[in-house]
Amino acid sequence: MKKIYILLIITAYLYGCTARETAIPVKLKIIENREAVSSVPVNLKAVPLYEKNIEYTGELPLVDYLFTDTTVNIRGKPSTNGKILGRTKIHEKIEVLGTVRGERIQNNRLWYKVRYKNYTGYLHSSVIVKREFRFEEMAKRARNLDLFIMESKVNNRSIERVIQYNPGSSEAEGAPVDMYGNRGEQSIIGIYTNPAGKSSLRYLSDGRIVSVKERGPGEALVTIPDSMRTYKIESGKTQKIDLKDGINKIIVIDLDNQNQGIFLKKDDVWQLISYSLITSGKNNNRDSYETPKGYFLVGNTVRQVIFSYEKKVKKQDLNGEVVESITEKGIVKEYNKDHYEIVKKYSRANYGIRFSGGGYIHGIPLSDDTVKVLGNEKAVKERKERAIITLGTYKRSHKCVRSPEEHESFLYHDFVGYDPKYEGKWWRLPKGNVAVIVF
Repeated sequence: MKKIYILLIITAYLYGCTARETAIPVKLKIIENREAVSSVPVNLKAVPLYEKNIEYTGELPLVDYLFTDTTVNIRGKPSTNGKILGRTKIHEKIEVLGTVRGERIQNNRLWYKVRYKNYTGYLHSSVIVKREFRFEEMAKRARNLDLFIMESKVNNRSIERVIQYNPGSSEAEGAPVDMYGNRGEQSIIGIYTNPAGKSSLRYLSDGRIVSVKERGPGEALVTIPDSMRTYKIESGKTQKIDLKDGINKIIVIDLDNQNQGIFLKKDDVWQLISYSLITSGKNNNRDSYETPKGYFLVGNTVRQVIFSYEKKVKKQDLNGEVVESITEKGIVKEYNKDHYEIVKKYSRANYGIRFSGGGYIHGIPLSDDTVKVLGNEKAVKERKERAIITLGTYKRSHKCVRSPEEHESFLYHDFVGYDPKYEGKWWRLPKGNVAVIVF
């Protein structure tokens, strides 16, 4: 998959610490696949890139950490001869204090100095996975959306979102992908034609934000915030966004680092008000999809996201012969195939925020069977808390983005919110525009 490189060319004082009222000329330059380069003059106040103003009252994760995939010795010095101070737990987050040069292992002398519990030690870079919160990169993408909207308004273009939501949809195994690695499930096709007349397609996922340059019989020409290309799409596949109050809330998801930053615009400045670890979608080329990249607008929220799956279970009324066989552990009853049936089972995740097709940001999911076995709310909460260790590690969901339960409650109730007329409803519309940027 080819990468998209986004460069914001802005004067140095744009990122100063104090907001100014003076409007300055700003040029947005996007280079996609090193093919198309263009600049658009836009007026923008000289304001900081972002400011940190945390509003979430819960526990926040480390912003720079590492973890291991196995239990690994933490040494008292950067050498395999160093005293063993302790051992890591799989996927446990460990604070990074710095890097040092130590004993060469696998032709690599890089060691990490870490703080673990109540002591300081060292881990070799070959046995760790490092993650970090890239707040500046997140904020740049929020500013890029600002510039995209401003440029569209200057040119009297309509800002709209792709409408292609189809609950429960899926693709056949091995369905094709576009040049960016996107699958076509719950998407429309955008056709780009280069100056030489050669065309290529791009799948534009449900919820994507677009700017309509031109409408014609049965088709429209649109641009998107993460490309300078113009795409031809079928008419009637987008819906106008009410920008009367602008877009002042953005959730930015970093797939490489498996985390997210929450930004709220105050006085034209993006404020980082919260952040959390996540796990995103993993593509298995069948029924599991990677979380789509791009700029999206939240469509709706639900109190619970419900996932169905099939499971082979024993029938309640056993018919047919039961055969007893002897094993080392004693007598075991073996059942023939007629004693089983395929039934539909369900998993549920609290606080769903839908941004693209069936893709939600939500809390930790648990199956109904698991909840029944655990038996009470306290046990369910403890089980979900134990699952948090997997957040911030690897892609593992089926398209959605999983987030810690308490943080997700904050997003659902306080950040995205809903119109009071939806009080008590299962399905709600957000209170104002909320964008989700995935990169």
